[in-house]
This record gives sequence, C-alpha cells and structure tokens, in this order.
Amino acid sequence: MDQNAATARGFDRLAPVYDLLADLAFLGRIHASQVALLPRIAPVERALILGGGTGRFLDAMLRRDVARRAVSIDISSGMTQRTAARLRRSDLSQRVDLRSGGLEQIRDGETFDLIVTHCFLDLFDDAELRAVVRRLDAALNPDGLWLFSDFSTYRSAARRAIITMLYSFFGWTCGLKPRRLPNFEAAFLGIGLTEQVRQRFALGLLEAQLFRKPAPKQGR
Repeated sequence: MDQNAATARGFDRLAPVYDLLADLAFLGRIHASQVALLPRIAPVERALILGGGTGRFLDAMLRRDVARRAVSIDISSGMTQRTAARLRRSDLSQRVDLRSGGLEQIRDGETFDLIVTHCFLDLFDDAELRAVVRRLDAALNPDGLWLFSDFSTYRSAARRAIITMLYSFFGWTCGLKPRRLPNFEAAFLGIGLTEQVRQRFALGLLEAQLFRKPAPKQGR
C-alpha cells in the first residue's frame, strides 16, 4: 500500500469521530479559528477547499454566502461521504463539487477566487510544502484570497509538546511522515502573498490568517 492510500485509510477510520475529537481536545477552538475570518471576505464566485474533512467549515461558508460555488477535496473517501451527507441535510449540495484525492484533483486551467487550507498544509515537510503552495498559487486568480488556519509555529515548551503529541497520533493512525510543523510563513512569502489579517486562538496555539494575491500591475 502506498503512502497516500495508507493516509486515506487512516482518515477514513477517523471520519466518524473526527469533529468530536477535535472539539473535545481543543474545546471547539479549531472550528472557531476556521470560521473567524469569514466576515472579512467579500462574496466570491468560486472557492477551493483542500482537506475539507467532514464538511463542517464548507457548510458554514456556504450558509454565509461567502462563495457561490465551491470545490472541496479530501484524500479520505470517508470524509467526503460525510461531507456529502451534511450537504444533503442542509440542501447545499448543488453548489459543491466534492472530489476524493489530492492536488491532482485540481483540473488543468481550473482557477479560484478563494483557496482555503485548514490544518492541511501541516501534512507536508518544508520541501513538499513549497511545491504544494506553488501549485495552489497557480490555481488562485490574481487579487484572490487564501484563508489559512493551523497550529502556530511560535515555539514554547508546552506548544512543542502538544504538536509532538499530535504528530505522533496522526503518524500512528494515518501513517503521516512529518514530525514537526513546516515553515508556513516562508512558504507564503515565497509566492508573494500579502497578509491581510491574523487572529490567534487557544492561548496562541492556533492561528488564522487571510492572505491576498497581488493584482496584475496596470500598464502606463
């Protein structure tokens, strides 16, 4: 079994309890960090969500009409199935294209006005992360927005212990290879994104950031 298949099977097993575990472990602050900056986003036509999980954030985004249509991609078919069920209950499924897999599910020439990566980029080491953000940047329209939330790379003994525990858990359950957070800041700077706003949660353990891609320069 290859690495991606092993990871997908691990997340399939976690899918039924994924949101519950996150809420119990962090008292609901992970979801709070994901939706906190939605009021700062003017409505867009198309959004892309990577690592969509069970669709909890997607449901909240669509209910607030932040995006008219969305593509949600997750490596786990179990997560994707739970997202589909959630969307059927809220009658939002007609606005979403659900895809199981990785970045290869982004079609050639497909572009978006908003990209969302919540606790997705931490699945990669630094070298992989640079390649991932370059691929996503190619799919982000000029003047487009990138909504990001994850664990903070700011170091303290307590935070290091929590991050080490989480990586050990997901390494055991999902076969993830990385054992530390990559350098998110360097990756975003490397593609020229400009931070619009940042908000911290859970005593600084979690961060949410909204970035903007530069608009094309106008000729003289």
